[in-house]
Amino acid sequence: MDSLTQIVLGAAVGEAVLGRKVGNRAMLWGGIAGTLPDLDVMANVVSDPMSALAYHRAFTHSLPFAFLAAPLIGLAIHRLYGGSAWKDKVNNLALYPLLILAFYVMLTVGSLLMPVEIRNIPAITAAVTAAFVGICLVIALLRWIRGFPKKNANADWRGWTLLFFWAIVTHPLLDCFTAYGTQLLEPFSKTRVAWNTISVADPLYTLPFLILLIWARTQVQGSAWRQRLNRAGLVVSSVYLGLTIINYFNVDYVFEHSLEQAGITAEDRVISPSILNNVLWSGTARSEGDQYHFGQYSLLDEERIFDEFTPINGHHDWLAPYGEDRDVAILRWFTQGYYGVVARDSGYLQVNDLRYGLINEDPEDPASYIFSWKVDTSVHPVRVVREFAGPQEDENDLFGRLWERLKGRKRDF
Repeated sequence: MDSLTQIVLGAAVGEAVLGRKVGNRAMLWGGIAGTLPDLDVMANVVSDPMSALAYHRAFTHSLPFAFLAAPLIGLAIHRLYGGSAWKDKVNNLALYPLLILAFYVMLTVGSLLMPVEIRNIPAITAAVTAAFVGICLVIALLRWIRGFPKKNANADWRGWTLLFFWAIVTHPLLDCFTAYGTQLLEPFSKTRVAWNTISVADPLYTLPFLILLIWARTQVQGSAWRQRLNRAGLVVSSVYLGLTIINYFNVDYVFEHSLEQAGITAEDRVISPSILNNVLWSGTARSEGDQYHFGQYSLLDEERIFDEFTPINGHHDWLAPYGEDRDVAILRWFTQGYYGVVARDSGYLQVNDLRYGLINEDPEDPASYIFSWKVDTSVHPVRVVREFAGPQEDENDLFGRLWERLKGRKRDF
């Protein structure tokens, strides 16, 4: 999900794990740990677009990463606040470079083992490591400027390790509920876990959680009220997440029934909520060959049925000659087979992610898709030259149409 949501979740988890022992430091480091997996976006700076696409929500979002990174970071923060673990074996001057090296090696080896071809992995992992170390150095510098305050007691190495493990692991677990997908078992599997129950940004999940977390932050450190408010944020957000699961199964039933009524035999289907809400849902069904059918359904519709389905020709044959090329292979893997191809300028094709459906009525219009990639077929192997993420039109117009559709359709008598 979006970075703000992950920071809030991480901070709340940090408070739940160590708030009584270390006070505000638990929220601080929990929030930092909660956003750590998303530092994989540094791949955009040092590698090509397809490597960045494949690396995002990959090893840094996996269970092995959470298990391996947590004790390294936990030891570093334990020692930062005056802890004594391993102090008789190595001093701080040598400890931090060793921990940074261990983190970099762990991240690099795990990334090299990934089954998807990613270029410049050492540079990517160096950029991720440098970004995280930079954040930690800023916190350490602020502590030095404040004169190394010792208002809060330190936790032991085990306590900090638990904080970082839970704050890191809850990040990819939450991401699994979105349609984007998360490679939770990297480097052992390239399967993207995507449960499709919540949008990548949903204010009804985030805002109550954020308000309760801020309210908890204003309470006395370690107090019962602080713990209750923080726990309330975790409970409220989890209950809402549970409601999105109920909505998913409800909408999936409506989608299946709508396909039957339309006489469409689907080999597979996918549904997901539209951006910023859990009321308006999109559905894409894949029928024989490369034919797709797209429709929408709002929980506020008076009739429990999807819109009249829009047929989409996938034109997979246009991309077939380049199927073994690395960039095309990544796109086919990433979209899980839900992709369509439209013509662009001479020598170019546009590959569209059909899991998110259409935002305009014409499926042959390149601007009708939220996620797409422009592919240059004049070079061999072919390569992606541009990625489109978001509407290629006036956003106010798009959100206006989404809002009108979200409010529901009247029954057609």
